Amino acid sequence: MPPPSKADPLFSTRAYHEASKHRVEGYAPSPGFLDWDSQPSPFRRYVGAPVVPLPLVEVLADPPARPTLSALGHMMELALGLTAWKSLGPDRWPLRANPSSGNLHPTEGYLLLWTSGAPDILPAGLYHYAPQDHLLERRAALDPILAAELTAAHPGTWGAFGLSSLVWREEWKYGSRAYRYCQHDLGHALACLRVAAGVVGWRMVLDPRPADTTVAACLGLDRRRDRAGAEAELPDLLALVGSGPDLATPVPWERVARGLMDWAGEADGPTAPRMRWPEVAGVLSVAGKGETPLPPAPGFAPPTVLEPFAPGPALIRRRRSAQRMDGETGMEWTAFERMLSWTLPRRGVAPFDLWPWDPALNLLLFVHAVGKLEPGLYLLDRCSGRAAEFRAACSAPDLAWTAVPGTDLPLFALRAPLDLRRETSKLSCHQGIAGRGAFSLGMVGALGPVLEEEGEWAYRRLHWEAGMIGQVLYLEAEAAGLRGTGIGCFLDDVVHGLLGLETGLDAAWATLYHFTIGMPLEDDRLSTEPAYALLSETQGPANRHFMLGDLHDWIMPRGGLALKRSLAKQGQS
Repeated sequence: MPPPSKADPLFSTRAYHEASKHRVEGYAPSPGFLDWDSQPSPFRRYVGAPVVPLPLVEVLADPPARPTLSALGHMMELALGLTAWKSLGPDRWPLRANPSSGNLHPTEGYLLLWTSGAPDILPAGLYHYAPQDHLLERRAALDPILAAELTAAHPGTWGAFGLSSLVWREEWKYGSRAYRYCQHDLGHALACLRVAAGVVGWRMVLDPRPADTTVAACLGLDRRRDRAGAEAELPDLLALVGSGPDLATPVPWERVARGLMDWAGEADGPTAPRMRWPEVAGVLSVAGKGETPLPPAPGFAPPTVLEPFAPGPALIRRRRSAQRMDGETGMEWTAFERMLSWTLPRRGVAPFDLWPWDPALNLLLFVHAVGKLEPGLYLLDRCSGRAAEFRAACSAPDLAWTAVPGTDLPLFALRAPLDLRRETSKLSCHQGIAGRGAFSLGMVGALGPVLEEEGEWAYRRLHWEAGMIGQVLYLEAEAAGLRGTGIGCFLDDVVHGLLGLETGLDAAWATLYHFTIGMPLEDDRLSTEPAYALLSETQGPANRHFMLGDLHDWIMPRGGLALKRSLAKQGQS
């Protein structure tokens, strides 16, 4: 593949990816210190918007056909809500169902409802989810005539979820690499939504067609009535939800945007001066998405999964990111095989049944202690349609490409037996946790071909796919009695060198995200509190209004230095 020139529209995205690499000789540009006075809040609120408190539900009795408040409350809590509070001395910070780099949470969630389960309680319209208080903020009403038309035209769909990103939340800590982390987090949140929808009994499908400007209009992000200094949100996606959503009948998103009326609320946000990173500004200027056609139906792996991927509420709520691992405990082969199997897109199996594109990431596995496998370097071929070009791109002469016997997985041994614990920690920015688990992995994506085929915006969706894979790994690690953690800090070209992949602006393949799984070492100094200690699990929305204002102040005191420092010290939550 010829290297892009500066006149090539793909140059800026490639240049960003190169500029944000960590290297042996130095890490990507980032702050030399943390400016506590300009730290962004991890929670956005729309001041002046009417609020709809959501009930906390332990288990739904029956899957609802329509979006009741109980079902919506259950889904939003399991997808984007708080799961616990942690504290150490005076420091206190929240954990959420959707993990985030540095616990900074750049992703915001919206509900666009046109078929109401209870019109007198939750009318059709646009709502923003506020996880700290577990409520919806009503941003706008939807024209009832249009809502009725949408309901009739899409009988298996009652609305959509929208996701957006506030890049400054990651820039504040991570500098130039922040844009990558925002996209990882978006993928985690998308998978969380799909899994939570499955718990309730609904399905989801991502609509790849609307342009960013249309998504922004549907989510109200183009309405600059925000308070002074509020950080702008970047539109990302819209995903249909219901009993059987599909993309066969296009949703007239432009009409939906025009049908939103009676707007209320202004976005709050940080008011301190902010430093913008030129690398991030450069990619933001070119990675926007225009309207795109519906891609061909993705290819699916054979249906070899023994049971559906369906994590329950208890498992979702206890998901955590490991901070340390014991370096001894391994993983059983059956759990490892099941985990990898669910990272493969399969028809009707969450979360990748919502994904409209062919898979574009392979998993480069650093196996340390997994059942019958010898330690060494392995590869899970997730994107079989690009298998030949990937092998051709791997020029290292000593790769065996030996199919692992006794499994239907497209799993290949590249170098084994081989002890890679020290090497794995080294390439993960010298983080010991990568070499002290049962295994770790790098997600190697078809960066060059996908950008050539789909344009610069596809850089984002490659990272979304990586985040979705990460969420499967998180939940399956918990199910196996272990724990995982996402690793965004890795030495990109050192990883490429293991396979003999080309590097630089003309590289066809690139590692985009890393992950590790093992037995965690718990920090006994930390205290854990319930996520919503002030909200009764049995009380309905009507008798919760009195506590909302006080609760918000209690959770996020302005200028709370201890909390600010806590959030910065935590890794991925």
